[in-house]
Amino acid sequence: VDGTVTDSMVEFVYQQASTGVGYVTIGDTQVDDDLGGAFMATLNIARKTSIPGMIKLTEAAGFGGTVLSVELNHSGRGAKDDLTNGQPIGPSAVCFPRCSQNVRPMERADLERVKGLFVHCAKQCVRAGFRMLMVHCAHNNLLGQFLSPLSNLRTDEYGGSLENRAKFPLMVIDRVRQRCGENFLIEYRMSGCEEIEGGLSQADGIAFAKLLDGKVDLIHVSAGLDTEEAQAVHTHPTMFLPHGVNVHYAAAIKAAGVKTPVVTLGGITTPELAEQILAEGKADVIAMARASIADPHFPDKARHGHPEDIVPCLRCLDCLTGLHAGNQLSCADNCRSAQEARFDRMSAPAKGRRKVLVVGGGPGGMMAAATAAKRGHDVTLAEQSGKLGGLLKFTDYDELKIDLMRLKDYLITQVDKSGAKVLLDTTVTPDFIKDGGYDAVILAVGSSPARPPIPGLDDPSVEHATTVYTKLANFGKKVAVLGGGLVGCETGLYLAENGHDVTIIEMQSEIAPEANWMHKEGMMQAFAKAPITARTGLRVSRLEPGKGVYAVNGEGAEEFIPADTIVYAMGMRPNTQTVEALRDACLDTVCVGDCVRARKARQAMEEGYWAAVNLA
Repeated sequence: VDGTVTDSMVEFVYQQASTGVGYVTIGDTQVDDDLGGAFMATLNIARKTSIPGMIKLTEAAGFGGTVLSVELNHSGRGAKDDLTNGQPIGPSAVCFPRCSQNVRPMERADLERVKGLFVHCAKQCVRAGFRMLMVHCAHNNLLGQFLSPLSNLRTDEYGGSLENRAKFPLMVIDRVRQRCGENFLIEYRMSGCEEIEGGLSQADGIAFAKLLDGKVDLIHVSAGLDTEEAQAVHTHPTMFLPHGVNVHYAAAIKAAGVKTPVVTLGGITTPELAEQILAEGKADVIAMARASIADPHFPDKARHGHPEDIVPCLRCLDCLTGLHAGNQLSCADNCRSAQEARFDRMSAPAKGRRKVLVVGGGPGGMMAAATAAKRGHDVTLAEQSGKLGGLLKFTDYDELKIDLMRLKDYLITQVDKSGAKVLLDTTVTPDFIKDGGYDAVILAVGSSPARPPIPGLDDPSVEHATTVYTKLANFGKKVAVLGGGLVGCETGLYLAENGHDVTIIEMQSEIAPEANWMHKEGMMQAFAKAPITARTGLRVSRLEPGKGVYAVNGEGAEEFIPADTIVYAMGMRPNTQTVEALRDACLDTVCVGDCVRARKARQAMEEGYWAAVNLA
């Protein structure tokens, strides 16, 4: 919060650096202590008092066996008023919709000052033992603002043609290179295209990369402008976009004859895709942020031929949006991420071997079983159905859920490798527990669909969202989905992509209120391309299966919505009856996941992990 290096940051850098990566980059670091503030809780590299902490970081990376870099940036017009000591500056008086609305055009003295700030911070890096830095020119940061025709309206030698707009960014690079020397690595991050009308085009991006060629050691090609929510989800691709969606911008720059090694990124989450990009010559280096947060050991696991052990990134963006909200960095599918040292201390090998039964083979149960077995306990995992996965089984059918399917498969693999005994098609009873002589029981028995008392809901033709994937052939053209939470919305999108006209009916004033803003924005962009209508503020009153849905609007009037098939997704209820039947069969019994309260896989896995750790 105060811009200094914390012990947890040092530990995080070490964890990231000791996994076989080529280099690790610390994110957004402002060069301007007064006018550059865009984000809370970033390293302040401009102050001389930051040097001791920065030395700890470079040493930690060295102990891990790799090189540490840092992203030098000036937000310019993107600075936020409450984080800026003065009037924000930019190439022109063009405001950024989500930030300051009071931007002052830069004068020549400002240009010299900013160049000096980049040089000063580069000097700070050298003093602290860094061997590499990144200059950030993408996503509407100050240097990128000079490049963009949208934000650079200058009529002097720094505006107009691309060559003129590129002068100031190139001058900064030249000054930084002069200060750091030829043996210091410099990476330059640029937008291959701003993907917005009137912004930097792909042709401009290629032309600028040619101007950069030979001046830096790596050209890091991102995409987007990040001035509005609709565009930001292309800079940070969500699960609703293809993996590697921005790679073609790097490929075009390489194809144009640029000799400097090119870095690409953007939803690259598997070793197979990374290798394919390299083999096809589309880029020279693969950069991963979210995949490295989901599993810091991604490189080593891939290098040693164990991709099945990589914790998959869901591209849910809980990590980034959590930071936007001022929370500690965390990952939806790896509760240890960014807290490895603390977790490792708490989850050391068990002091004694206990006989443990885990009931339920969903994400919480699988995490509990694998963790307990790896800690040295004698573990049995009992699952009522014939297959592990719980509610994640449906991911086998939905291409949109491929990342979630990888998470399910990862958990199944970890259970198998842990040595836990798996009993499928097994119904656990109190006698089963008592006869087995178990010392501890972890109940992960999940939840069941909530069924509100709506006339017609019990008709056999009305399906729950979890059954859609195996019964799609029986569905009519028009489908009504009752419930506009994430489950209903994503089921509706699956139906629409499979040729159905979908109407989502939601009682609240908005759909998917539980989604983080980036996930929701990506989902709404997918909705805009699909035959989906979302109706909010409607309370379902009765159903006529095969005909449609009656719902009451805010004025109290009843409306009829035609539908050949009706699907409901109106929440889940914990399987408390199963819990009550089993909880007293063993003295040490704990419940995890949806049988406590219906939520996401993230919470189930976290609770399963800690239940296994607490076995001692």
